[in-house]
Amino acid sequence: MEDHGGPVPAGLAVEVTANTCRMRGTDHASPRCAALTGRIGVQVACGIYEWRPNPCRELEPGSDACRRARMRHGLAPLPA
Repeated sequence: MEDHGGPVPAGLAVEVTANTCRMRGTDHASPRCAALTGRIGVQVACGIYEWRPNPCRELEPGSDACRRARMRHGLAPLPA
């Protein structure tokens, strides 16, 4: 978060503890990152791709975390 020396704009992040922040919207019952643009299942993109936080950089297409996220949104796994 910019306020803490990171690249993510402060309005898109929520402070959890003094050392931890999360993207706004990711803690909702139907999580949707505030930086996500477009329509899930049609076409989406990260609105802050070049400044995205480490957890987003670490998420690999087709990974277990990707499969779980797609399942939460009713989407089929990516083709292998």
